[in-house]
Amino acid sequence: MRPSTIGGGVALEPSEPEASAPSDRVLLAAAGRAAEPAFTEVLRRHSGVVYAVAFRQVGTVADAEELVQDAFVLLWTKRARLRFVGESALPWLIVTVKHLAANRRRALQRRQRHEAGDGALALAAVESPEVDDYLERAFARLPELDALVARLCLVEDLTYAEAAIRSGLTESAVRNRLSRTRGRLRRELAEERGMR
Repeated sequence: MRPSTIGGGVALEPSEPEASAPSDRVLLAAAGRAAEPAFTEVLRRHSGVVYAVAFRQVGTVADAEELVQDAFVLLWTKRARLRFVGESALPWLIVTVKHLAANRRRALQRRQRHEAGDGALALAAVESPEVDDYLERAFARLPELDALVARLCLVEDLTYAEAAIRSGLTESAVRNRLSRTRGRLRRELAEERGMR
């Protein structure tokens, strides 16, 4: 394996298995005590190429490293159900890291859209003290859990994960409740402003 520099990090160029070395398919089928060293060999073979693809997708060392880790964790958890094209796991890993990068970009875009919408609510509150009163009334009309999630994420500025821990909900439940609540608050605020 030869190191090659990519961005600020170092990636290892692919290491071809020796002719007598077992294929990825065989290595990933290993069970018991042999499973971990076999998986380590697959990781050694392909981590450099997967990192290079990840880095091209996201452009930062930290994000690329995280995507590589996520791809290999998925490979480990799905190894018994994988369908290989040939004997190598590399095509699956490349497609997976590209999908993970696309998912990360979409999540970032959603978060930016939500934060922009929250900024509009915050700006409205700064522009008008009546909006503070409105928001208090609106939060009071929300179901208890929705109000809690809204306060945690919109007022206390917690992440979905932090709000999930504080509320006892799952992260996806927090995200879904907050999305519905944001929409409801925006509609109600627009109606309230239209009545004046």
